[in-house]
Amino acid sequence: PDLPGKPDLVFPRLSKVIDVRGCFWHQHGKCVDSHVPKSRIEYWRPKLQRNRQRDKKNFQELEALGWRVLVVWECEVPDLKRLKRALSKFLAN
Repeated sequence: PDLPGKPDLVFPRLSKVIDVRGCFWHQHGKCVDSHVPKSRIEYWRPKLQRNRQRDKKNFQELEALGWRVLVVWECEVPDLKRLKRALSKFLAN
């Protein structure tokens, strides 16, 4: 809980963390779920931009502390074969 951004999964022995992010809340650029709502744009746009800025800052701080970071996006979770490959590769190296 003391790590920047409070990553979802922490592997201290490997110095690796996995952060699972929701496509909407963290604005996954490649995903249709990352749209900005059409109502209250003056609220949502800055809110979602702050989330992205905070994610970037946390990622950089984790790397500066010697952690390797894997981001798993919500839209990637249903493809279990691909997810398993990505996780295996990340944790093995």
